[in-house]
Amino acid sequence: MGIDEYLNYALKTLFELVRIPTVNPPGENYEKAAKLLKSKLEEMGFEVELIEVPEEYLDRTYPYSPRHRRKPRFIVYGSIGKGKTLHFNGHYDVVPPGDGWRHSPFSPTIEGDRIYGRGTTDMKGGISTALAALKYAVEHDMINYRVEVALVPDEESGGMGTRYLVEEVGIRPDYVVIPEPTSHKLIGIGHKGFARGVVKIIGKQGHASRPWKAINAFEKACEVVVDFLPRYWEVLRGRKTEFPVEDENSAHPSIALGGYAESPTRKDNIIPGEFYFSFDRRIIPEENATEVVEELERFLRESASKAGVSIEVDVKSLIEASATPLDSPIVKLTQKAVKNALGIKPTLMLNAGRYDLVYYRRFGVEGIAYGPGVRGQAHAIDEYTTVGEIESVLKAYIELLRLFGGGCNED
Repeated sequence: MGIDEYLNYALKTLFELVRIPTVNPPGENYEKAAKLLKSKLEEMGFEVELIEVPEEYLDRTYPYSPRHRRKPRFIVYGSIGKGKTLHFNGHYDVVPPGDGWRHSPFSPTIEGDRIYGRGTTDMKGGISTALAALKYAVEHDMINYRVEVALVPDEESGGMGTRYLVEEVGIRPDYVVIPEPTSHKLIGIGHKGFARGVVKIIGKQGHASRPWKAINAFEKACEVVVDFLPRYWEVLRGRKTEFPVEDENSAHPSIALGGYAESPTRKDNIIPGEFYFSFDRRIIPEENATEVVEELERFLRESASKAGVSIEVDVKSLIEASATPLDSPIVKLTQKAVKNALGIKPTLMLNAGRYDLVYYRRFGVEGIAYGPGVRGQAHAIDEYTTVGEIESVLKAYIELLRLFGGGCNED
């Protein structure tokens, strides 16, 4: 078969996957998607197993617990060949579609070069393209090494599937490729980390007709934020990563407040005695995640002290930044593959958003993110990818598989 036949295979697989609404949370239809992907790999000659993530593990790690209950979550783990290992990791879960779509989000639709549907960019398009490239490599006898494929659930809620595979099952490949939607022009060499949580301002509840007898937690929250942000931003702007980034602003750590904010009373004639607001602190590789949390809490408590109010800081999730060295063999080999296949020099970038590379890097595994997709379309209404993106990355993947067979240290 020529390249067009494998492109058609990728598109057909993408359509099949989009039609399965693997929305997370809570994780419906995971089993159906996993069985489809298992059959695709088995048809190519891979040895495949479905690894179920135990509910006990999810009770401890899944942020939407207990919404995972009685919804089996499977990792599709396939392997073929022996020797040095090239490992592909992709997530088959998608975020909720939201309202306002022109097309049904789970009925893939082609308009010109665009393919609309939830997950077309993030990241069922990447999975489909990787499978097509592997099919090409197997059928052209290109694989004289070991290839592993891990297709996982729950990346969109923190990556429990990959985390379980690496930490509990003990899968530790030599190199990993994650088909996140970077576009065919860009290779992700890592990502920022984050500390996410909620600040609770503690005031004194009272009747709205007598505000002088209460301590308004909302007003105190405003005082805390007004004092905290200028001081903290000054610190963050003084730090900068040495890794390549999308723009100058992204080189620095950042803080975002108020994605979630409310008074638990939700009554307009009550002076709120408590007020909550969220924080999302992005972490660069040069920072220590634990120290970031300690610093953040110190700044918040200093501002609360000035406002004369007590606070509680609850860190809900903490993920360190993760980056592969720029001179890593997998980075250089992917650069060469893109140049050979597409005639372009790809951009290297530290991504602002987290993906599952972090769990491999904790054990020293080097990897990259590279996959088809249109920037700005991940999680968007009327999400789409393009046939051109899938074709370009398909060619690059095939060349990467060919080069890897010549040794991952090839110049």
